Amino acid sequence: MRKSFFFALLFVAAFCVPCLAANTDDIRVKAEVDKAFLTIGDPVTYTVTVEHSPDIRILSEIPAPSSDILEIKKVEDIHKKLKKNIVTGRKFILTSYRLGEFVLDPVILKYQKDGQPEKSIPTNKLYLTVKSVTNGAPQEDIRDVKSVVPYKLHLGKFLWTLLALSLLMAGYFLYRALRKKKNVFQPAPSPLTAEEEAFLHLGELFESDLLKRGLIKMYYLRLSEILRVYFEKRYQILAVELTTVEILRALRPQHLETGLYQKIQYVLDASDLAKFAKWIPTAPEIMQINKKAEEIIKESVPVLEQALAEASHGV
Repeated sequence: MRKSFFFALLFVAAFCVPCLAANTDDIRVKAEVDKAFLTIGDPVTYTVTVEHSPDIRILSEIPAPSSDILEIKKVEDIHKKLKKNIVTGRKFILTSYRLGEFVLDPVILKYQKDGQPEKSIPTNKLYLTVKSVTNGAPQEDIRDVKSVVPYKLHLGKFLWTLLALSLLMAGYFLYRALRKKKNVFQPAPSPLTAEEEAFLHLGELFESDLLKRGLIKMYYLRLSEILRVYFEKRYQILAVELTTVEILRALRPQHLETGLYQKIQYVLDASDLAKFAKWIPTAPEIMQINKKAEEIIKESVPVLEQALAEASHGV
């Protein structure tokens, strides 16, 4: 009976000890980012590290993340010692110019220990969310309150200041009275429609010298603002406060024609690239964007409303 029990113990030890040893390799891998939420153009640090004992040899390199989603700005190699273990890895400084939620897939690393068969170990999966810069409330600098400056009252300066203010107020009220009298004999100008107002502002923008002065971002900020104000008046959506993705989502219930919807997406995406990604369009691209902006306004007017407007202007 004792011999049988002894052989049973030897049998279990022979098969289980190697199994335990296979699962106790002194190696750990980790992937991490310094922030999970960022805006367009913001940098994010993505780090993959491997901590292992000296008898383990790493067989594979740490690959860079997909360039289709994230743009690599800087890469640093990591190599240091932590007590008896070795820590290696890579640190990537990344940024993104696309909105949405992205997944950084696990990195599979191969290693070998003391001539044993090759093994692999995966890192954890990471998630990144890229938001528009307009999602958050604007921040302002907080400055210390300045100390109170003592004020000495000078009677002469006070009287002269009071006299100047009185003259300014008298001139203002006289100007208003004369202007009101003049406007009695002038008919009030007819209010502009949403389309007429948008065309007026587009014409002023196209004739401006912003592009000649190299103010590309300011030009496309204004172009985007004109279209957003027009969408609010035409479709009753809060387009000024929405991102491009949110505007396109809000326009779907309007059942726009496919061509018009694609033009809106093209112009808004191009404006976002120029505003946030420092994209500089060529002259033909600028003309194409301007042309599509005008076509958006023309094609978004209902047929009946457009016919009435043309009839009222004697067309």
